[in-house]
Amino acid sequence: MMDYLATNWGDVATVIGIIVSLVGLGWAIKEAHGAKSASQAAQVAAYETRDQVARHLQAVDLQRAIGLIERIKTLHDSESWEAARQHYQTLRRMLSDVIVRCPGEQREEREKLSTARAYVSEMDNSVRLHSSGGVSNRDKSLFNRVLNDIQSDLEELASKMGFGESQGEAT
Repeated sequence: MMDYLATNWGDVATVIGIIVSLVGLGWAIKEAHGAKSASQAAQVAAYETRDQVARHLQAVDLQRAIGLIERIKTLHDSESWEAARQHYQTLRRMLSDVIVRCPGEQREEREKLSTARAYVSEMDNSVRLHSSGGVSNRDKSLFNRVLNDIQSDLEELASKMGFGESQGEAT
């Protein structure tokens, strides 16, 4: 046997090398498949995290908009129209931000938010046009009714997202 190995050492080394290479190749393929799976799992986790952050930002904007509506209604009651106009502009931007963050499948919510943004623009324009003569009680009542409707829609959207509940009530 030793004579055989001495004369055919190169052939034996080649066969052993091929076997080791095949085992190494199999191991590398297995590791590559594992890395691909890990990469795909990381990508899914990244998308989920991005969606959660977007939903959180949307919820924060919704809560801020709801608070801003309360402030605008107070300004209406005190007839502080110039301050209300500044808040209309801020509210319109907030609604735009919420619309941008709405997932594509929330088409109905996007439409409600777009309509709300249009109403806020109309109120802003109306106040600007009537600021010198003051806004009539009829218009003030209409503005507050529209703001209540918008606020209700925002609260409903926040509720659907699981936000707007106090910490003790959260599920």
